[in-house]
Amino acid sequence: MSDSGRGFLAARAPYLDDQSRLSELPGTNWCPLEPAGPAPELRTELARTIETEIIPRLMLAHRALGESRAAAPAVAPIVITDADVAAFAEMIVRKPLSAARAHLDGLRDRGLTTEALITTVLSATARHLGVLWEQDRCTFVDVTVGLSRLQQLLRVYGPAFEISPAPEVERGRVLLAVVPGEQHTFGLAVVEEFFRRAGWHVQSEFLPSRPILIEHVRTEWFDLVGLSASGEVSAAGVAAVVKAVRGASLNKSVHIMLGGNLFVADPALAVSLGADFGARDAAEAVNRVDWMLETKKMSC
Repeated sequence: MSDSGRGFLAARAPYLDDQSRLSELPGTNWCPLEPAGPAPELRTELARTIETEIIPRLMLAHRALGESRAAAPAVAPIVITDADVAAFAEMIVRKPLSAARAHLDGLRDRGLTTEALITTVLSATARHLGVLWEQDRCTFVDVTVGLSRLQQLLRVYGPAFEISPAPEVERGRVLLAVVPGEQHTFGLAVVEEFFRRAGWHVQSEFLPSRPILIEHVRTEWFDLVGLSASGEVSAAGVAAVVKAVRGASLNKSVHIMLGGNLFVADPALAVSLGADFGARDAAEAVNRVDWMLETKKMSC
């Protein structure tokens, strides 16, 4: 986390113990009708912290988690709805941390795996808090309390940042980056972890400028370049970046994949923008690359 991110968490530390409640925080209401918050520069820093650090770490956490106890079999799959996430967000801000733990333990007793708990509850809650913040529906303190407690819950349910050993055989070198001009990096760290575990040597640039991105591919050999776009950069702009990367690449046969929110509904859009393929998520990205490499071997 950046120094400024640590600063705002540390500044509120006295309010974040297990017994604290939002009602005890001076001048704070949950989702106030009148927006309240810090200066614009602090708002930008908090939004960046949520997007580039908290959420990716929440998503990565589940990859290292093991079940510490057997869960009772569920009669039917547990579906976590948007309303469930909103209710849990209010719970972690307004009630003691012990209440949130009891709620999560109850979900596990009903059959929700730890992996699903992290990905469909905690990470979704972090995203929900970020949306509330961007819409001025929650205060600076609300989000600070919520994020602090999400981090505490990660410490309860497993080691947050451990990475399991990658396969012994290295598949190749991949550069992962957001398209220059994009600000949303959600999920890119998860894609990185998937590729590492599949045996790839991964280099990541979360917020590169276009010159930095081009310099990387011009001076270093990559078998694959993965670019993420959420829609902040136009399709034409993404196509221009793909063309520039391909033209500058030290590896003239480099493969380029596109992912991110822009391609969730239509991965085929990536091909029309000059990439080799598009992927909806990290697992699909790795599977598509595996299929592509196996096809190439068969044609040799």
